[in-house]
Amino acid sequence: MERGTSYGAPTALETELAEMVIEAMPTIEMVRFVNSGTEATMSALRLARAYTGRDKIIKFEGCYHGHAYALLVRAGSGVATLGLPDSPGVPTGAAQNTITVPYNDLEAVKRAFAAHPDQIAGVIVEPVAGNMGVVPPQPGFLEGLRHLTQVNGALLIFDEVMTGFRVAYGGAQSLYGVQPDLTTLGKVIGGGLPVGAYAGRKDIMEMVAPAGPMYQAGTLSGNPLAMTAG
Repeated sequence: MERGTSYGAPTALETELAEMVIEAMPTIEMVRFVNSGTEATMSALRLARAYTGRDKIIKFEGCYHGHAYALLVRAGSGVATLGLPDSPGVPTGAAQNTITVPYNDLEAVKRAFAAHPDQIAGVIVEPVAGNMGVVPPQPGFLEGLRHLTQVNGALLIFDEVMTGFRVAYGGAQSLYGVQPDLTTLGKVIGGGLPVGAYAGRKDIMEMVAPAGPMYQAGTLSGNPLAMTAG
């Protein structure tokens, strides 16, 4: 508190916490802090679209990735069970680029890529599906997603808001030995305070402003309180 609660600008504390995250998760080369898990997943989708130049995203039924328009589709959390889209107030058009497939169903993912060639920017998945009863991935499922995204030029995004630093210090990606391109994290990295992060390969993360053209910012992102708690 003596050092201030918010500057609206980067501080050394952000660098220190980012280095700790990178050390824990070797797939991560750069980190961008935001204010929540929802902001993290929302920004990761924007980044995947910016990096690939594609619009469509694959998500899995029952996986919850926050309350962003494009992700409230068969999300299996709270009121998000009403249809497509899953919540009143979400425009139909906001969900049109979201393709939903059953969790643990690689064949459905293959069909989605075949039906939308060169249109899918990324696949976002909870490596362990926490919002539908903590459903673990079947053997080979995460590895299959890694292969399918690579051969189709899409990014693999692990939503580790729930699993990160909980199922293992290095997250589910270290537990299952599968390397995503991008990772999202939530309040666990700030000791329970409002914070989130999206992170991943350097060549992808350098698309984010000011290094690159994809805009994302927030006055309280990476604020000293959350960074100190982390």
